[in-house]
Amino acid sequence: MRRSARFVVVLGLGGGILLVAGAAGAQYRYTGDDGISKVVQYKLDVPATYRDAAVWIGPTGIGKPALSDDARATKQREDIYRGTAAQQQNHKVQQANELERQRLWRLQRAAPASK
Repeated sequence: MRRSARFVVVLGLGGGILLVAGAAGAQYRYTGDDGISKVVQYKLDVPATYRDAAVWIGPTGIGKPALSDDARATKQREDIYRGTAAQQQNHKVQQANELERQRLWRLQRAAPASK
């Protein structure tokens, strides 16, 4: 009787661990008409109307797709939107640096033409 009770407990714990591990593997995020973001395991689980806008949020590496350029840009915008004040300030500095770089480039291009 003791052996069968142990077996039932081990079987129950093992099944519980498998259920929890399966639920933690969500990979795709999409936003419905109500504005609520939802996460699902497979892209086929995303309703057809939202499937093209679904974003891969799982890990990347061997056998897992990397983020596309569009998904990377979306993630960067979302991080800035939801990020801390320091992240927002860093983004503003990066934008200012890029504008300054473009201004200097335009000046360099205009200088040889005027000589």
